[in-house]
Amino acid sequence: MQRTIWFVALVLVFAPSVTQAQGGTAADEKAIRDIEARWQEAWNRHDIAAMAATYAPDSDAINLAGEWFKSRDAFEKSLEELHSGKTKGSVWQTEQTNIKFLTAEIAIVHVYVNSHGDLNPDGTPMAPRRVILTRVEVKRQGQWLIVASQATNIVPRATAMVSDPASRIAGQ
Repeated sequence: MQRTIWFVALVLVFAPSVTQAQGGTAADEKAIRDIEARWQEAWNRHDIAAMAATYAPDSDAINLAGEWFKSRDAFEKSLEELHSGKTKGSVWQTEQTNIKFLTAEIAIVHVYVNSHGDLNPDGTPMAPRRVILTRVEVKRQGQWLIVASQATNIVPRATAMVSDPASRIAGQ
């Protein structure tokens, strides 16, 4: 009986902190969705400064080519190059945004996007594509910012398979 009382007491003491740490508020979710809306609007205006403003100064970003940019400034320079050539006429359309709060101030965000209007190196139009972004967004001094982002093209599974089954990682 005494163990049961101690167990209940511990649950009552620690349960509120666990619950609070699990999620953000409706306002937090809206703020994160607003980041993605601002990104889309900035992309479609080709407003590099507005896109970069959604990232923290110490952020990491990995683009579709697998290039790793280790600061907002470095990522911003890559966006300037990208939007002066290949994507200068592209259109970004966010299809879906999924948010999973790890704590009240940290969220994993998955964003499904379709894009069209990109150009091949020879200037011909690229086929439209779908992309998924995996982002870590944090709340700093009351403001949500992207601190990490990785972009991945969505391709048919058969084209993404590793040819040597022995070298495949379980679960892929």
